Amino acid sequence: MIREHHHLISNILHLLAGGALGLVSASLCTYFGWRSADRLPGESRWPSCAFCLRDFTWQEISPLFSWLLRPDTATFPCPCGLREGLWAQPAAEILGFVFGMIGMYLSGWSPMAAPLCIGLGLLIAIAVIDMHFGIIPDGLNLLVAVSGFVWVWLSDGDIYMALIIAASMLAIGLFCALVYSRWRGKEMLGLGDVKFFAAAGLWLQPEIAPWFLGLAGFIGAVIGIIRKRMTGDEQSPFAPALCFSLVLCVLYQITQMP
Repeated sequence: MIREHHHLISNILHLLAGGALGLVSASLCTYFGWRSADRLPGESRWPSCAFCLRDFTWQEISPLFSWLLRPDTATFPCPCGLREGLWAQPAAEILGFVFGMIGMYLSGWSPMAAPLCIGLGLLIAIAVIDMHFGIIPDGLNLLVAVSGFVWVWLSDGDIYMALIIAASMLAIGLFCALVYSRWRGKEMLGLGDVKFFAAAGLWLQPEIAPWFLGLAGFIGAVIGIIRKRMTGDEQSPFAPALCFSLVLCVLYQITQMP
C-alpha cells in the first residue's frame, strides 16, 4: 500500500514536471518570438510592451507568475495597463502546460521527456505568433530543429534517417514555395513554413511524414474556411495547422514505441 502511494505521488510529480517544462517553453518562446516577429531592424530583442514600448522586467515575463501577480488578472491586461483582453500569452502557457503533461504521460520519466515537452511548448508559441504576425521567427524554427535532434538522440532513434527526412521535407517545402506557388500565381507557402518543414522532419519517422503533410493540409483547409467565414480574409496562416499536425504525429509515434 505504501509502495502504491509512493508511485502515485511520483507519477503526479513527473506529470507536473512535464507540464512545467511545456509551460516555461511556451511562455518564454512566445514572449521572445513575439518580439522577434514585431521588432524593426536594429531594435532590441528583449520583449517589450507593444503599446507603451517599455521593456519588460524579468518579473513581467516570468511564466505564469507574470499574469498572476498583475491587478485584474482575469482581464489579461498588458503590464502597462493600456490594453486588456490579451489572451495569447496566457493561452499559450495553459496549452504548454497541458501538452507538456500529455508528453510526459505518454513518454514516461526518461531523458527524452525533456526535449519532447520543450518542443511541444515551442510549437504552441509558433502557432500563436504566426496567427498574429503571419511569420515564423527563424530562432524558433532553429529551436524546434535542435529539440527534435536531441529527442531522437536521447530516444536512441536513427539520427541519419532523421536528417534524411529533414532534407526531404525541406525539398518538398521549397517545391511548394517556389514551383507550386508560381504555378498557382500566389504564395502557397512562406519561407518560414519551408524552414519549419525541415525542422519538423527531424521529429518524424519515415512512415509518419506523409501523414504529417496530409493532416497539416486538412487542418489548414478547415482553419482557412473558418477564418474566411469569420473575418472574410482569403489568406490564413499555415503554421497553426503545421504545429498541430506535428503534435499529433509525434504523440502518436510515442505510443508506438516499444
